[in-house]
Amino acid sequence: MGLIYEQILRVVACALVGAGIGYEREIRNKPAGFFTFTLVSIGSCLIAILQQNLANDTIAMVQNDPSLLGVISVDQGRIIAQVVSGIGFLGAGTIIHNRASVKGITTAAMLWMVAGLGLLIGTGGLYNYVIAGVTTVIILPLAFYARKLTDRISRTKKVQRIRIVFDENAEKQLFENLASQGVIVRKTYLMNKTIMDGRQLKESIIYFSLPKTRKFEDVMNQISMFEFVVEIEEA
Repeated sequence: MGLIYEQILRVVACALVGAGIGYEREIRNKPAGFFTFTLVSIGSCLIAILQQNLANDTIAMVQNDPSLLGVISVDQGRIIAQVVSGIGFLGAGTIIHNRASVKGITTAAMLWMVAGLGLLIGTGGLYNYVIAGVTTVIILPLAFYARKLTDRISRTKKVQRIRIVFDENAEKQLFENLASQGVIVRKTYLMNKTIMDGRQLKESIIYFSLPKTRKFEDVMNQISMFEFVVEIEEA
């Protein structure tokens, strides 16, 4: 009976770990959030427990009937390998590809990691519990503050990217405005040209770096105020 209670506690622990990490994704309005992470963590735990119980049943059967030795066996790595592969497909579903941008990679990586935590806890053992606990303690603060830390460290070095649709006749005015804000344009990539309401529109991806005194949101807001800008978004 002691093993049953321990396995129940493993499921509860996985629910808490998955919910804690999923909460960070939920408040950031990501494709997979609180409930998804909780399910992945618990599901991985259940599969690890299933594998352990199958192995225990096999050992018990062999002890009761030694003639079965070598006839039946449980591959203790196969089930876990299938879980890792399956979570890969689930993570791929959270990745959104839109034109030149890809979003959701962090969420996919965290889903994969939560599955690993679930397998650790579900398999049991003091070392596994400690590793899972320490990993969660490290990951949660990083997940909450990673964006702020990244912005501080790489604000002047990071190359920003926007997709913009604008009147081609006002292209000089657009880049003059960027220059007046201290923005350094690294390169531009022409995506499409169309004609709308008699205007020749140009759709481009612009790569640029920001000065220390400017924020990305400020640059976006100032550019979007021009009448010749039809669409603008972070790419």
